[in-house]
Amino acid sequence: MTVDLPAPTTRGDLIASWQRAMDAGFRADRHAPRHLAPAEVTDRRRDNALGEGARRLQQVFSETTDDSDLMMGVFDADGVLLWRGGTSRWLDAADNLELVEGSRWDEASTATTAVSLVMTDHRPTRVAGAEHFNHALHTLYCAAAPIHDPRTGSMAGIVGLAGPVEALQPSSTAFAASMAALGEHEIAAAHSRSLIELRRAAHARLAGIRGPALLVDRDGWVADSRGCTAPDAVATPTEGAHQFVPGIGTCVAIPVGSGWLLRRVGPANPIIAELDLRGEPSLSVVGGGEEWRTVLTRRHAQILLLLAEASESGLTSARLSRLIFGDTGHVVTVRAEMSRLRRAVGALLASRPYRLAPGVTLRIAKDGSSPADRPLDYQALLDTPLGGKHRRPA
Repeated sequence: MTVDLPAPTTRGDLIASWQRAMDAGFRADRHAPRHLAPAEVTDRRRDNALGEGARRLQQVFSETTDDSDLMMGVFDADGVLLWRGGTSRWLDAADNLELVEGSRWDEASTATTAVSLVMTDHRPTRVAGAEHFNHALHTLYCAAAPIHDPRTGSMAGIVGLAGPVEALQPSSTAFAASMAALGEHEIAAAHSRSLIELRRAAHARLAGIRGPALLVDRDGWVADSRGCTAPDAVATPTEGAHQFVPGIGTCVAIPVGSGWLLRRVGPANPIIAELDLRGEPSLSVVGGGEEWRTVLTRRHAQILLLLAEASESGLTSARLSRLIFGDTGHVVTVRAEMSRLRRAVGALLASRPYRLAPGVTLRIAKDGSSPADRPLDYQALLDTPLGGKHRRPA
């Protein structure tokens, strides 16, 4: 593919981004990022996983940076600038470029920027001068890095650095990656504090329950337990609905403070999970006379089959990446998929490494056959396109 860039480059990510911009009808002489209403910016700040951690990033940036021409911005996963910091002189220059809180810097709004490339590739990068699609940005260099939510593996936001191109810092990409790592630490620390607070607030309620029980936050992350070996997380509870938790049994969710108490309402064993591949994949769990069922994506069905074949030894993120995609370059994608799968099936899975939870038996039904115990055959599922490139290594 040949694209008329303002400067020669062999970077495939830049060429692809420029091509998309031109296909979308962007004009290089028109810089007009979209802006969100102040109320929506406030809502996005409140709902972002980084939350108060953004203030810590701003503090570290202001205390450790002596470059008067450097600005830091924290964007959400949609490329909206939510927080920024820098000297008043440079912030005035940023205002002229509409690099302000509430402006959108995704590819659909500003074409090729470091932020838009991170949104596409989920890795640290830098764009300098004429590598930007818009002429108005040719005076800048920008470095950016993704902030991933350690709980889910999904991208929670992006740290971006910007300065005049004549003052380009070779270490800017590493600096952005370091700030992103700090952001991930802040997300994990804030979540840990919230679980501690929930544990303190609901300790008496948990202690008053007879039999095994879990105390979990609104998203199903376990804050405390009683009478059982607790998993890291369970499927997101719903008030009054029954859900199956291996090692405890069928549980009912009771709202308490900022979370839920899950107490047993049915026997815990046996635990038989049936993966039905006859049509749309689904998973049923039977135990103590209770049955629970959920529909799965075909990717999640594939992962369950791989974990079942791995048995108690389990699989690491890197090994799952190789089994699904043929290489180890998709670890972040695998972690995000595993987080979504664990949200769907709760404590049926264990981690470090990923595996079926102790005591869980997985049976498979496909092609009209009965789900009797037998060696798992997932080749047909692996050979069927699941969206995106994948293959089993030889």
